[in-house]
Amino acid sequence: MRSMYRGTLGFGLVAIPIQLYKALSEESVEIHLVHRPCGTRIQYQKRCPYCDQTVEADDTARAAPLPDGRLVILPTKSSDEPKGVDRTVTILSFHSLSEIDPVYYYQAYWIKPGAGGLKAYALLADAMRSAGQVALANLTLRQRKRLAVIRPFKNHSLMLHSMHYPESLRTEREFDQEPPVSFSVKERELAHQLLAHMQEPFVPESFPNAERRALLDQIEELVPSARAPMASLEAATEVKNLMDQLKASMANRNRPHHDTGVS
Repeated sequence: MRSMYRGTLGFGLVAIPIQLYKALSEESVEIHLVHRPCGTRIQYQKRCPYCDQTVEADDTARAAPLPDGRLVILPTKSSDEPKGVDRTVTILSFHSLSEIDPVYYYQAYWIKPGAGGLKAYALLADAMRSAGQVALANLTLRQRKRLAVIRPFKNHSLMLHSMHYPESLRTEREFDQEPPVSFSVKERELAHQLLAHMQEPFVPESFPNAERRALLDQIEELVPSARAPMASLEAATEVKNLMDQLKASMANRNRPHHDTGVS
């Protein structure tokens, strides 16, 4: 598996070479939208309704709308990573995992030690596990500054969760406030009994993605009826015709020529 980040995990005077790998794979099944009669994939074009023309990628720009309807055109982002970018995951502080609400979690990554960093990596993971602590850190990931939580995960591994910033969380004040509700002692007791009755260990494998599995089964069932897009068939025919022409040319070239000239 190819790493998507190489850098250093730093806390205090300690620096551990690390690599990050995405911990989760996409659960979606690859599906294309096609033209039913010929099976050709649908293409989407960027079009400007004012100029009534198709817009090329180089002619597009990002713009932020203002309340009065005007637009602030933003400079084009460079696809290249800027020189001198910080490649350090800096640990800022340590906390109890329960202090950090899961609502802030964004994406999960495996942290693996780089060359020469195994012992320091394992020692950090062991210390965090023994203390029941996780680390709050910051890093630059894909040209964006991110907060992150680093936590021990099973055995001797560390996992990094990039996080949403607090500004991303919508407050409850944005929604209609519900009136206060009161409960009787008996109602509370019944609710607690129900919770205790339904309590059981969490086993992730007990909750497979049934919808994805059903879609894969459906695709497998329909494989015998699969057909090539018409565009592919036409391209194959053109190649076949070209090969026939080349073979005919070679045959004609190898055919002995008779001298029909008059001496």
